[in-house]
Amino acid sequence: MNLFKNAMRALLLMALVISCEDEGFVPIAPQPSSGGTTTPVFSSFSTSTGGDGTIVSVTPITVGVESYTVDFGDGSTAITVAQGETASHDYSNVDASTDYTITVNAAGVTKTTDITVNHIVQSVGTAPSTPSGKRNNLLNIFTDASSVGSAGSGGKVVTLDSGNNLLEFSRLHSNSGVLELSDEIVLANAFASGVGSSDIHFDIHSNFDEGIDKIKITLVDATNETNHTIDDLDLTDGEWTSFDFNLGTDFSSPVVQFSEIIFEVASAGTVKDHGTITVDNIYMSRTTGSTILNGDFEDGQDFWKWSTFTDGTTNPFGSSSDGSDFDIEGNDTGGKTRGAKWSSSQSAGEFRSASSRFAYQELVLTPGADYILEYQYAIKDDSGTDPIGGRRVVGLILDSWYDDGADAADNLGNNLGFNEGFVAEGKFSDTTDDFGTLVQIPFTANSSGEVAVMFYAVSPKDAYIDNVKVIAQ
Repeated sequence: MNLFKNAMRALLLMALVISCEDEGFVPIAPQPSSGGTTTPVFSSFSTSTGGDGTIVSVTPITVGVESYTVDFGDGSTAITVAQGETASHDYSNVDASTDYTITVNAAGVTKTTDITVNHIVQSVGTAPSTPSGKRNNLLNIFTDASSVGSAGSGGKVVTLDSGNNLLEFSRLHSNSGVLELSDEIVLANAFASGVGSSDIHFDIHSNFDEGIDKIKITLVDATNETNHTIDDLDLTDGEWTSFDFNLGTDFSSPVVQFSEIIFEVASAGTVKDHGTITVDNIYMSRTTGSTILNGDFEDGQDFWKWSTFTDGTTNPFGSSSDGSDFDIEGNDTGGKTRGAKWSSSQSAGEFRSASSRFAYQELVLTPGADYILEYQYAIKDDSGTDPIGGRRVVGLILDSWYDDGADAADNLGNNLGFNEGFVAEGKFSDTTDDFGTLVQIPFTANSSGEVAVMFYAVSPKDAYIDNVKVIAQ
């Protein structure tokens, strides 16, 4: 009976609902309660790094918080920002890497996290012009041509997209930038025995917001425990600054030799951010003089080789152990020295080909002064088809410097003096006193003092030269 009554009630209720919908009845929507409060919630926060590695941003995850405070842990003033905003801070770039504790406070809740900030140094994107001096007249301590040094403490080599290598020294507020030389430089013999230098060049770059405005340079003589300094040198903001110093007068004491170069903030200098400078083109110029380098060829092709020779070879001559029995000072050694040799395939003149070899060396002489180019030569007298005019060794004093050996070979007539040697009596050991034939060519230096000596052979058999020197009159 009860089961029957319950079923009837359900049917009547269903009919009533359908009837109300048909008459457009709209149920009352639920209403929120009034007079309540939202509880602020601070659950966690995230950090992110940008810029040069020192800009850190903090974003809290909160609900119902009007503002929060972030202490970045480096002693700077805490930052207060509104809900939903991000707090950012640029840390000092003094140290390469530093640990910090970030503290965030919101709604009375404090949370912390430890971070490590790696301070990235932004390298310079430009390089100064390559040294214009000629290869044999520059001692390249650090240039594109070569380097006799390596970056020590606080330094590294950076390579631009162009392939140019630069020295970068950072954190100069606490470190010194040190360039350690592979060998000690003795000024009197910087180029060769008795051939030295009296000046040194530097190119230095600094962005003042990140680097320094004044530099101090020290040349260290480790052998004699002596420091040679030059201080308070003005740099140009954001540009390469060139410096040329006299090694005898510009430093705190005359420089005789040194084994490393130190870069520091000047006494009156200001250092900013990561305290970075970039250095390039450290070189010394050859002292003006008439000394031929490696004139006895004991060091092979050194100082005689071309940098560029279009459609030809940069090699100046072939190796030889059949040089004169006399050294460059005129002393009888009692046996053969090295010398320079040309075979038939290396000859020029009517034998000229891509294999022809021309020995070349540049000099810086006193303009208008008189000199003598002196050397010994020998030519084998073995049978062979002689060129027109006969087999010969040719020595010249060119009236100009040439970047490309092909240009010099095409302008042999542009000279201050020359000699064609035709004496063919065999190699040096076959000649009288094993001396060969002596040649002396008098000439007057041009108005610039920039001249070059050049040698080549035209012979179907081997030809030789030895003991080349230029003598001032």
